[in-house]
Amino acid sequence: MRRLTRNAVIAAAAFAAALGMTATSASATSLATWTVTPGGAFTAHADNPTLSTPAATLQCVGSDAEGTLKTGSGHAGAGIGSITELTFTGCSVIGIPFDVTTASKPWSLNVDAVSAVPGAVDGSISGVDATISGSGCTADFTGTVTGRYLNDTKRLVIDGGDLSASGADCFGLINDGDEALFEADYAVTGNHTITRD
Repeated sequence: MRRLTRNAVIAAAAFAAALGMTATSASATSLATWTVTPGGAFTAHADNPTLSTPAATLQCVGSDAEGTLKTGSGHAGAGIGSITELTFTGCSVIGIPFDVTTASKPWSLNVDAVSAVPGAVDGSISGVDATISGSGCTADFTGTVTGRYLNDTKRLVIDGGDLSASGADCFGLINDGDEALFEADYAVTGNHTITRD
């Protein structure tokens, strides 16, 4: 009985330590500051971005973005930059042309952590608000997209997040509450580098 009690105490202590380490790591990440060099204006272009829902995929020939990044060091990751303009060209669903319009900009660019991908930082774009429309079908998509910025190749890769559809009128092809995945690989101008202080 004494051995069981001792083992239980050790297990409880180890669990508490693990919780403490997790909380400390989360706190350290949230308190991290970042340096942007040189910062300022940027443009970005992606070929063949897609927006996928359970029953449909919007495919575009290209997408272009404009925005700004903060300059210097000591910046919080949240709001380290913003996207002020975002356009899409040549979009279609199963060959049917669609338009994409974006609203409620600027959208916030955020850095969350040093990435597991060497030379990159993980982050998100929050405040996303876009509408697709074509051939009697419209749907709004709002939420956050996630990905990483690769300092060596100056690319912003988006491949995750939490986007959902609302106001959908698409003959059941897209429905309110459908989760959507936006995937794109943007080449970013301005030779910017983002590193942890």
